[in-house]
Amino acid sequence: MPKHDTSAAEIEIRALRAQSNAAIARHDAAAAVAIMRDDVRVIASHGRLVESSSAMAQAFAEVFADANFVTYIREPESIEVGGATAAEIGRWDGRWQDKVVRGRYLARWQHSDTGWRVEAELYIPLVTDNERR
Repeated sequence: MPKHDTSAAEIEIRALRAQSNAAIARHDAAAAVAIMRDDVRVIASHGRLVESSSAMAQAFAEVFADANFVTYIREPESIEVGGATAAEIGRWDGRWQDKVVRGRYLARWQHSDTGWRVEAELYIPLVTDNERR
């Protein structure tokens, strides 16, 4: 298994996450999934399994079509690297004009010749705040 500089891997993963967050804020589905492997598997906050980056781009496009949707923000709290695999644990917010959904997430990253890419993600909603923002 290839060895990776843990600090460099963490810096790259955090930068990729920020890049994806910015793409979501722009409602750019293609750029939002650019950090994902083609065969990514995502368990969305409502429990739906999304298989593939193209299916995830379609899921983003559907959410972006909601005039009340603002953005999703994923904030990594820890990134642990082991060889060519990394585990990212953090908090996420889904923001609409009339509500915020908050929770925790876990992402599995894999390193390949194209760099670090998300292989799988799991989103768990914990709080829904229906107050106007």
